[in-house]
Amino acid sequence: MEVHHHSHTARKKWTHYFWEFLMLFLAVFCGFLAEYQLEHKIEKERARKYMYDMIENLKYDTTRYNRNLAVNEAHGKQLDTFRAEISLAIKGQINGNRLYELWLKCGNFNTVVFNRVAITQLKSSGSFRLIKNDSLASSISDYYERKISACEEQEEKLRRSNERFTISSARFFFYEPFDHLLSKETNFNELTSDFILRENENVFKSQALTLLNSNPADLKQYYNDVAMKEYTMKVYNAFLRWARETALKLMQDIENEYHFK
Repeated sequence: MEVHHHSHTARKKWTHYFWEFLMLFLAVFCGFLAEYQLEHKIEKERARKYMYDMIENLKYDTTRYNRNLAVNEAHGKQLDTFRAEISLAIKGQINGNRLYELWLKCGNFNTVVFNRVAITQLKSSGSFRLIKNDSLASSISDYYERKISACEEQEEKLRRSNERFTISSARFFFYEPFDHLLSKETNFNELTSDFILRENENVFKSQALTLLNSNPADLKQYYNDVAMKEYTMKVYNAFLRWARETALKLMQDIENEYHFK
């Protein structure tokens, strides 16, 4: 009868299992670190891209501030002159052609349409958290949520004031002499202030224009409507300058934080 002896393998020491565990742990941990670093790098790049886009938006806003402020400041001077001419008309010194000329020049105003693309993307994607500098994040929120909102609220007041001005003007000015502006279609880029002024110049030279209403009491009320439009426009301009200063500083802060220069 044969007897079979079972072979015995040497039992591994506990240190062997420890090193296996340690190596596995280190592999998993290093993988986690690599993934964390990659995610951190991706988020940093995303934040940098958002901030670059925001600077471009702020540059757009600043350009609009400058252009529209220049136009509104010129309109404000014309409104000031218009008020002075109305004052003379109240006293009986009516210069019809001059009043018509100023009325046509004072009917418009310019407003800023803000570029919110970058801030909208930041918030809608939940990426606002990527801005690690709390002070910078607060400044961005302050610009878009407070400064721009304040400008838009004042813009609405200016629109209402201009509507009142337009309605009041219809009581004093007859548009029929300027019907030539309605008689033909024109391309949008041709419809400029210079174009309109050139077209109107022939009217002023060819005939004496008279007011529909020269009652001093009514002219005083009209004076008030012109003055209110001028006032609301100047307040709107003040808000635009306030927001423009913030936009310029915000661009500088973003450039410093993300080293764009």
